[in-house]
Formats: sequence, structure tokens, C-alpha cells
Amino acid sequence: MSLKGLLQIGKEILKAKKPSATPTTGQQTKQITYTPQAQKETGLELAVRDVKTPGIVRNVTKELHMGDKIAPAFGSSTYDWVMRKGAGKYTADEWVDWLTSTRTVKTKMFGKPVTETIRDQKRFKYDRGPFAGKEISISKEELFDSNLAKFNDRGDLTGGLLYAAKKFGLKLDANELGAMIKLNPVNRLRPIELGMQKGAKENFDRTLQTSADQLKNIQNNYITSAIRGSDEIKEGIDEIIYKLGGLKTDLSRGALRAFGEEIKFVRNNPRMRPEDRKVLNKVLGEVDEASVPLKNNKTVYQNETTYTLQGGRDYRETIMVLDDAIPTNSTAYSKGGHFSSTLEKEKINNIYHVRYDTRFTPDGKKVFFINEIQSDLNQEIAKNIARSARFDGTRFNPFQADLELKLLIPQRAKLLENLNKAINTQDSNRVNFLSKELRELDNKLKLLGTSGKDYFPFIDADQYGDHALKYLVQKAAKEGVDYVAVAPFDKVAFRQGFAAGNERMYGYASGKGIGKKGSAVIPDLMKKLARLYNSKAGPTKVSLSDPKLPYKKVREDKFKYESANTGDKAPISPDHPLKGKEIKSTYHSEAYKDPQSGTKLIAENDPRLYFDAFAIKVEPIMRGTQKTYKALGGLVVDIFKEKRYN
Repeated sequence: MSLKGLLQIGKEILKAKKPSATPTTGQQTKQITYTPQAQKETGLELAVRDVKTPGIVRNVTKELHMGDKIAPAFGSSTYDWVMRKGAGKYTADEWVDWLTSTRTVKTKMFGKPVTETIRDQKRFKYDRGPFAGKEISISKEELFDSNLAKFNDRGDLTGGLLYAAKKFGLKLDANELGAMIKLNPVNRLRPIELGMQKGAKENFDRTLQTSADQLKNIQNNYITSAIRGSDEIKEGIDEIIYKLGGLKTDLSRGALRAFGEEIKFVRNNPRMRPEDRKVLNKVLGEVDEASVPLKNNKTVYQNETTYTLQGGRDYRETIMVLDDAIPTNSTAYSKGGHFSSTLEKEKINNIYHVRYDTRFTPDGKKVFFINEIQSDLNQEIAKNIARSARFDGTRFNPFQADLELKLLIPQRAKLLENLNKAINTQDSNRVNFLSKELRELDNKLKLLGTSGKDYFPFIDADQYGDHALKYLVQKAAKEGVDYVAVAPFDKVAFRQGFAAGNERMYGYASGKGIGKKGSAVIPDLMKKLARLYNSKAGPTKVSLSDPKLPYKKVREDKFKYESANTGDKAPISPDHPLKGKEIKSTYHSEAYKDPQSGTKLIAENDPRLYFDAFAIKVEPIMRGTQKTYKALGGLVVDIFKEKRYN
């Protein structure tokens, strides 16, 4: 049966008044990545639209653009790989083979050697664009977040659109999978930026003046024009210029929205020249971008010395949020622990935050210095999964689940019909087989209709750490910053007491993790990103305070590797190589241009001004679209580990 025919079967379900548990796609004006034309298209609606389109023309665009001509902030390599499949319709098994790979491993079962097939992640190389020749991996976490596919620890398909399509014998084309990928909630994350970088107000004022000049140039094309409707366009531009000037004193959401709506109204005039429409789009984009640093400028943790290393400039905090409600969670909107008061009046989900400031290298290069990357919501979920010996299968992604549900409901009716026939004919083997299938399907439908465990994208620290790092390198490239560095564990995080998770996350200046052994998460992500962009990552000298303020108040931290006093910190391992060792760390509590009581003169060329931190060098190419998801998958289920048999 075709998808079109199937959707006709589910027509009555669509008419039901019960609200869908599937979250909406969010307010498209707030999206930083994917901006579809439709305002609230679900996966089902996208599928309906696609099957009504005659022929299958794959929506192939530039790398990571996900079918759009305008470059998004983040894009999907999985989308690009899907579009390489071809123009036909393919079975679920064919798509699974396309999106994953398999390998054989030798292990032991009951003491005897056995060979088994393990489902692995697909790898491919780009043959053009900025990543030409680079090997890219398809993340299983992305397949889960997009609700395309979910696998158990044996590598069996257990959920998602492909699971439902397999159960119903449905074939799907590349555009149908691409629609699901684009609606991945990760592609709709929005940054709320607290703290204003130096020169932001000046830059905004310059943008307003430049925009006004561009608008007047456009207007001149219609002042003496005899074309019907020219007066209407001219008057419309007058209104745009008026509202633009008002933004100098009123930068509220309402004022920005009114400005944007006026531009869109004039832009939609059919008598406006195409080249003038492009200018209007450019003005709207430039004003919106320049206004972002001015909207929210009150930081929360700048003066919390437990979490923040004193001495940096232009301290900022970015909260990455999802505007969608998640009604299947215990709370539809979750603010998290940090920034909950800041987001009190917002209807959003706080996915993760990153806190950073600006420092300098000995040769005067700018550095974004990361104090912290953290997800309050996902940390607890990840801990719960990690506590389980095996993944229990109850983690449920509600996004675009409506399509899976509407595929499975007709399948259940079909199973019941066949089961009744088998019972009537006393075919016991078929009865047993169909009964097992029905139980499996009922369990699946029950999971789709209940909450299970709370769901948020980026469950693993590796995943949201990767997203945060890419967000910062992109911002650094746009602002002319030369490096992005992460605070070593023994510079900031140790102030909270010993926590193995922090030691693993941030590591040390060398890039090593727990006990200065192995790779830490953020340094490892930096090295992978550097390889992707032909950049460099490694230990870099970073200033303790502003080199232009030579008089410093020097302070010292002391820390001993021992179990933390707080109950939420795991005790230090008895075999930790640094257990019992005490370290000292210097920092600058204040810095001044002129001598002050209790200060020391430390000039900008003084080695005492600098310490080592692991950093990635920012390249101009990093201004472009960033790839979502790191090379390896997260904690959805570890299908890549060898099985253990008791």
C-alpha cells in the first residue's frame, strides 16, 4: 500500500479532537536552523504534502542546507546522505542498510567462540563543498531525535518511522525521510544570549544607519517611476524607515516584530523589483542579527566564583532552548536548575547552557574561554540510564511520533483480522506467531501513548558539548575571535569539589581526562572539529586577566583530590592516580590600569600573566553552517559495544 493510501485509512484519526502528544514545530520566526514555509507542519502533514506532489524530485541543495537555499546555523549530514539514495521509493530495510553499516565481531558465548553481526554507524565522504574528502558518520542519536529509527542493544529496529513502515510494508522516498530530519527538535534550538559583547551597541547603531541608507536608495527607484503602485511602495518604505528609527530607543519584541512585518508587507508587493526585495531581506537579517546582543544583557553567574574564573572580559551566558512544549514529559516546559529564575516567564525547555568570557594569548589574539557547559535536564536522565545494566527501551521521543502512530494503528487492525482467521482455521503455529506480533505492537502503542521517561534532545554530555562548541566557534569566527578554549578542571570546576564527571568533561590543559589519563570530552571534540576544518587544537597560553590592566590582585586556590562533602558528588575512586594530592592554582581577582593597594605589577609580556588551557584555533570557514551531532552516537542505546554473556 502507498503512503497516500495509508493516510486515507487514518483520516478519521486525524479528525479526532484529542490533542496530539506530538509537540508542535515551534515558532518558526525563532528558529536558528530550519525555517520551513509552513508554520506548524507535523511529520504526518509533511508526508501528505509529499505524496500529493507528482513525481519524486529530491530536494538536493548545498551541503548541510537541508533543502533550503539560505544557509542555516546548523545542518544535517544525514539529510545529505539520505538525498544520495536515489529518486525511488525504498523499503524500511533498504533505508536501514543505507543509514547504518554492519560488521562481524568474534566473542564468546558460554565459553565457546562465536561470530555475530553488529550494526554500526554509516560513514561516508563528501565529494564537494567545505568538507570535500572528509569522512562523516551518521549518528544513531540523530536517527532517534528525528524519530526515523530506534535500535535495541542487538541492533534490531524497534521504533521510529522506519519501524512502522517495516511493519506495514510501506516504501518511502528520500523527501519523506528528509522532512523528518528537518523537523528534528535539535534543528529548532534557539539561543538566549545574556551579556553584551563590547561594541554591540555601537555595531547596532551603525547597522541602523547603514540600513536606513539602503532603504533610501531603494526608495529613489520609485519616487519618479510611472509604474502603477510605485507610490504605495515609496510610502511603505517611509514606514519601514520610521519603524527602523524607533528601534534606537525601543528594542522590545513588539517593536522588532512590527519592523519585520512592515518589511514583509512591502516586500510582498508584486510590483517591487526582485533586486529590491533582496535588499529588504538583507536589511531585515542584518538588523535582527545586530539586535540579538542587546535584547538580554543581564548575566547570572558572573560573580559566582565557584563557577566562574575571575579576570575575563565581556562575560556572557548562552542558554540553548526549545520553544516547543513536550506534553509527554512530566512537565511540558522545563526550565532546569540554572537560569530557572531568568526563564520564569518563558514557555520554553532549557536544553543546555554555556558560560564564557574573552581572554588573550601572549601575542594579543582573542580567546573565547569556556567556564562551563551543562545540561541540567539531560544530566539526570543520563544518570538514570547509566545506572541501568541494560537499556530498558522506555525512552520515548514524542516529536513526529504521530506519523508512526498512524501507521501502526491500521497495522494492529490487520493483525487482529489475520489472528481471527488463524483461530477459526485452528492454525496454532500462525496463532502463536500473530499473538506474539500483536503483543509487541500493543506494547509499542502503549509506549507511544504514555510518557515513559522524560525526553530532551542531546541526552549525552558529548552531544550537547559538541553543539555548544560548534556554536561558539561559529560565533568566534563571526566576531573575529582567534581561539576557543576550555577551562581546565584544575582552574574552575575543581572549586565545586571533586566530581569525576567534571574532570572527564573539561579535562586538563593537556587535553587528558580523569587523573590526567585518556581524552577528556571537550578537548576530544575540539580535536575532531579541528580535523574537520583543517585547523589545530592543543594547549594554548591564555591570560588570567586583561593584559591592558597591568596591576593585579593575585589570589591562590588550594584543592585536594578527595571525596566531595556534598551528597550529589560521587566519591573519588580509590585507585584515582591523583587521590590525596594537593594542588595550587593562581588567579586574578581584580585588575587595574593604575596602582592600587594590594596589587602587583604584571605586564602583558610577563609569563606569570598566562596559564595553559586546551583550545581550538578558529578558522574563517567556521562562519558557515555547522554539522549537528558528533562522529559517534550518544546514549540512546549502545549498539556498537560487544555483548556480554553471563
